[in-house]
Amino acid sequence: MPLSPKSWRVAPSLLLLSISALLAGYVWLNHTDVRFAQSLGRLWNVGLQNPLATSDATFASDRVTTGPLAMNPNYNTAEPPRERVFDWTVERAERSPDGISRLMYTINGQFPGPIIEATEGDTVVVRVRNHIYDNYTMPLPPLTSQRNDVHPEGTDRKFTFHWHGLSMRNTQVMDGASAFTSCALLPGEEREYRFLVHPEDVGTHWYHSHVGTSRADGLWGMFIVHSRTDERKELAKRSPKSNTHWDEEVAIALGDHFHQFGPINLGFYVSRWLQKAEPVPENALINGKHVFSCNHSRLVGVPCPAGDTDQVGEYSTFSLDPERAYRLRLVNVGALADITFSVDGHTMTVIEADGTLVEPVHVHRIPIAPGQRYSVILHREPKNMDSRVWMRAEMWAECFQYTNPVMELSAKAIIAYDTRQSQVESKHDWESLLRMRSYKRGLVDKIWHGSWAWSQLPTTLPWNPNVTDAIIPNEPCHDLEPDTLVPLIPDPAPPLRLDQGDHREFVFVTAPVLERYGVVPMGFMNGSTWRPYGHRGRERQPLLHRISYANTSTVQGWREQDLFEPEHELVASPHPSRPVVMEMVINNQDDSPHPFHLHGHKFWVMETGEADPEYGGFDYYEDVGQVYNLSRKMKRDTVIVPMMGHAVIRWVADNPGVWALHCHMLVHLASGMAMAIVEQPEILQARPPVSRTCS
Repeated sequence: MPLSPKSWRVAPSLLLLSISALLAGYVWLNHTDVRFAQSLGRLWNVGLQNPLATSDATFASDRVTTGPLAMNPNYNTAEPPRERVFDWTVERAERSPDGISRLMYTINGQFPGPIIEATEGDTVVVRVRNHIYDNYTMPLPPLTSQRNDVHPEGTDRKFTFHWHGLSMRNTQVMDGASAFTSCALLPGEEREYRFLVHPEDVGTHWYHSHVGTSRADGLWGMFIVHSRTDERKELAKRSPKSNTHWDEEVAIALGDHFHQFGPINLGFYVSRWLQKAEPVPENALINGKHVFSCNHSRLVGVPCPAGDTDQVGEYSTFSLDPERAYRLRLVNVGALADITFSVDGHTMTVIEADGTLVEPVHVHRIPIAPGQRYSVILHREPKNMDSRVWMRAEMWAECFQYTNPVMELSAKAIIAYDTRQSQVESKHDWESLLRMRSYKRGLVDKIWHGSWAWSQLPTTLPWNPNVTDAIIPNEPCHDLEPDTLVPLIPDPAPPLRLDQGDHREFVFVTAPVLERYGVVPMGFMNGSTWRPYGHRGRERQPLLHRISYANTSTVQGWREQDLFEPEHELVASPHPSRPVVMEMVINNQDDSPHPFHLHGHKFWVMETGEADPEYGGFDYYEDVGQVYNLSRKMKRDTVIVPMMGHAVIRWVADNPGVWALHCHMLVHLASGMAMAIVEQPEILQARPPVSRTCS
């Protein structure tokens, strides 16, 4: 039956009305339904524009969080060993991690740098270009500053990448410790890092620049090495009573944040202005984000970088499914501050520390020193029905030597439980679009709450301070209580047999104020304050290159041949030709704690403690001697040496190379708190792993 003229006139209006309704519905759903927007974006970006893309790429956007640190939920650990190639360009640009604009380093335009995921047995290839060509001019340091001594002109335009936590076995030059194993990359230069990840490298790690202060200015990212075997099965077998299952993994980087460019802060530290106090940060970040408020500055009359704005920046958001369990991989990427991590209304089970699986320990919060890493399984408490809760990364005022009036002590991020749609996607995007499971929830939220509930901030409270855990110290700025973490897979510390060639070294750490350095603080180890290449400049090659072509293999011989500069290059060598047990006794004579990190190894933590000044401090032979329970010592690569305290660490020196041992607080490292461990130099000299020069 043909349509009447009247029907022909009404049809366009009905069509227009229908299209308008569909468009309005789409805009509303896209605004209120995160999963809908993700599915549609995924369908457009991959399904329509690149229909031949792999499944990993197709569903890479369907993650707990977004951004450079988002892990791939479809990562395949069963894939045969392969090369994983990354192509990076490093530049500098203005960025606003907490809403305050400042100069930052970027990798491929991103801050933080992109996450690396690999599996043991893979070869990682990272091709890097230094494109730091911006017109930034370093301001002059304050009067009395010795910045040019520890941070020569042009240092801010150079970098190397250190792969923190990886052994670099048989690829020493790739360790990326400038002046130890390699030269820094200058503007216009390129370098290819190529190395195998070994079974000993499995775990939560990160990478960062090892030149100057660029690590504090954004040149870092996370590095996850997956096991080829299912770690969940190992945990379930060895600790069946613990709840250690997880469905998905989440990378979380925590760290302090400064509004001033790193060399500026360093310049104030090595001057008389701060009276030996380390520069105090303005904020902390979670996955490179946080907010900043001017409330504190208004109270004390300090101008706020944000002007009259009450709050700038944004929170990182983690969208979790209440039906799934999560492994959080935590790393403190900060330059100075210990971070205490917690989640409101949630407990955690610690399962990993610095790449070592541990016997599960249940906690409410966990302190993490700069350079340290942990994995925890997140548990939502049964009484916690909040759909949005705060994740917290807290710094402690007691850990700083002066008050920064604009400092935000506590960084937060949002955990949003998305009950509207399971994270277990069907991988059929058209079905995801058509289901629209969130429609009812979104409509009820709108009517019941009178606002867009999905965009509301959490109102949850942190754990009560009276809620404590046995492994957590009562005082801030401390490591976990000694001997409370134990490797899950038995890995006893070796006995020390000095009569059979094992080696013990005593190191005294200080930060004195000396006349010859302008009466400003410098970091010292055994009276030596580290400077790259001593004071002789880049024409003097890194230690690895010098020692690999030397005709002697002892520290004394190198000293006699002027191969290194003892005043500025402290060197220890356990044995010239074979693996031996190396024990390091670190005595901290400074009034600050120091998180010490060893490259190329994990070590057993034999002993940590604080000295009692009344009794003259720590005496190795009287206080400890050789009495240790070797079977239950923790193995990791970064340990806090308490202020006026000590640590005894032990490892097997079986990785020929030149390895840095240093404090991971950046101003302490930059001002000289570092030394080199040279292992099996005769093997290096028999087949040099590097050319004579590092170019």
